[in-house]
Amino acid sequence: MTPIHRKEEYRSVMTLKVEEQRTEPRVAVQFHAMVAGSVQSEGTGTILDLSRSGCRLESQLLMLPGLSLELRIAVPGLEWALTIDGADVQWADEDRAGLAFVRIRETEQQRLNDVMTNLLTRKPEDGDEEQVEPVPFEFQGLEAVLSKDPELAISKGLAWFAQDRAEFPFRGGSLLSRAFPTCTPEFAAALGKLVKAGGDTEADFTLALLQNYLGSPSIDGVLKEIVSRFSRDDRKMDGVRVSINSTGRTSVSGEFALAEAWRVKKESLTRWLTDERPAVKVFAEQHMAELDRMIAAERRRVEVERELRERSRHDDESGHDHGYRAKPF
Repeated sequence: MTPIHRKEEYRSVMTLKVEEQRTEPRVAVQFHAMVAGSVQSEGTGTILDLSRSGCRLESQLLMLPGLSLELRIAVPGLEWALTIDGADVQWADEDRAGLAFVRIRETEQQRLNDVMTNLLTRKPEDGDEEQVEPVPFEFQGLEAVLSKDPELAISKGLAWFAQDRAEFPFRGGSLLSRAFPTCTPEFAAALGKLVKAGGDTEADFTLALLQNYLGSPSIDGVLKEIVSRFSRDDRKMDGVRVSINSTGRTSVSGEFALAEAWRVKKESLTRWLTDERPAVKVFAEQHMAELDRMIAAERRRVEVERELRERSRHDDESGHDHGYRAKPF
């Protein structure tokens, strides 16, 4: 079989797979999810529609076609989160991406099938897709109250976090993100005050909550407070680095988009160098050096991929590597 025929066969197979996926019934939902495996390692998102073979995800994380993500989806009524071990990004557009489920354990597939059966059974007869309430019922009505009082919101959130850390992002954390869609100066000040007066639990709660605001400059003061108090705690410092490195809110594009986004992050850290706390300065210096290494490595990766594409294009045009020659007319 010639390379051209192999390519046509591949395209046909891929088209069939896409059509198979599209024939799967989809239901519009709004399920909170933890996302791992993106360029920024870990964060949160919202499942906007769901089928047995894939979903549409909204997230501030940087999602690129070809990446494989791990999802933990909080489905109302399920005792624990639905886990998708491998969800490949098929397409991405700003803060949304289409995912295909490629690795899922048999037990989780059965749970997903049950979820879809329930959703499809409950779908209105007129064909309108049902919007599923993402906030646990026991929290309904609190959102408006908490949005008016940052300290009360943080106090409630800390109690939920202490009760169940694993489920906090899907329940209390999700509610607080709706009460405070952005990290306002008042909300950031209250978090900084909590970290300054608290201990490990308060710092861990704050880092978990800041997952809602990855890439936002408004959280810098809170992150500095964590660094100043817990600079020797490697786990907490890793959490600070994830928050800093996130490029979800950075508007850059092009082949070197990720490297450019990290360069912007590095520039923002120069403000940390003027902080009077030694631990903050040392952290900033070390992380700026780390970002330099990350930027250089990312640029090398892009350049290597570009060279490989050019070489492949040249080989396809010349036909040297295929043993195929077009016959003259």
